[in-house]
This record gives sequence, C-alpha cells and structure tokens, in this order.
Amino acid sequence: MFAPPAMRLMTLFVAGLSLACGEPLSPRDVAGAYALQRVAGNSLPTIQYANGYVVVRVFAETLSFTPDGRGEDVTVQQNETVTGGLVTGPERSETAFGFRVVQGRIEIAFDCPPGADCVAPPHIVARSTPNGLEVQYALGARVPQIFARLASPF
Repeated sequence: MFAPPAMRLMTLFVAGLSLACGEPLSPRDVAGAYALQRVAGNSLPTIQYANGYVVVRVFAETLSFTPDGRGEDVTVQQNETVTGGLVTGPERSETAFGFRVVQGRIEIAFDCPPGADCVAPPHIVARSTPNGLEVQYALGARVPQIFARLASPF
C-alpha cells in the first residue's frame, strides 16, 4: 500500500536531515595542504599586516595540517619599516603549530619557543569551506583570508 503524500514528504525531510547533520569536523578531515589565495578580498601579493611601524606584504603562504593535530605554516613575505623605509625580503619562514577543531572551527596555536613571552592562542581561527579554508581571525592580520585546498600527493 502507498503512503499518503504528507507521509512521503516527511520521510524525505527526515532522510535529508540525517544527511545534512553528518559527522562533526575532525583533524583527519582538515589534514592536507592549503595555499593562500586572497587577503581581505585582495589577490597576492598583498598587505597582510600593517601598523604604524611595519607593513608586511605576503607573496605566498601554505598551511599544512596532519591528522594528529600538528601542522606547519610556510610563508614568503616582505617586511617594510614605515619610519626608516628599510625593506627586508622577500624571505621564506616556516613555523610549526598545533591545531584543534572546536565546534566546527579550526583553531591554530603557533608553537612558543622556551622562555619566550607569547600571546595566548588561538592565533588563527578558520572554518572549512567546500574548496579549502576561510580564516576568520588571524592575530593582527587582515581577514578574511581564503586558502584553496591543494591536491593530495596520495
């Protein structure tokens, strides 16, 4: 016997809800590499950070995440002091970090060297998008920052 139309509609609705609710985001889901594409709507190279003392222009940045909650930020940037006009770079830097997923947000905490006086994390807060990541908060930097997921070598 056929179910009434209202019952069929309800069955489809409930089935759709179960698909939409899926499993929560985990570090395994985030694992991979992501390349910076845009900062505050601007393509690279662009100003990532500026204050009364320095202007930091980013040429490239890659965030790499492992399934165990660790990662690395590789950046190519140029620093220009505002007062003296001294320009350094572009220079490449590598910074290790830990990350965790909290209520669907990816919270990144850069490693603090022994004896250093570091700002409390999170230093970056991002969310997963269909094509990569959107950084919604980055300590002192312009946002949003859009990262595209790179093809996996595996």
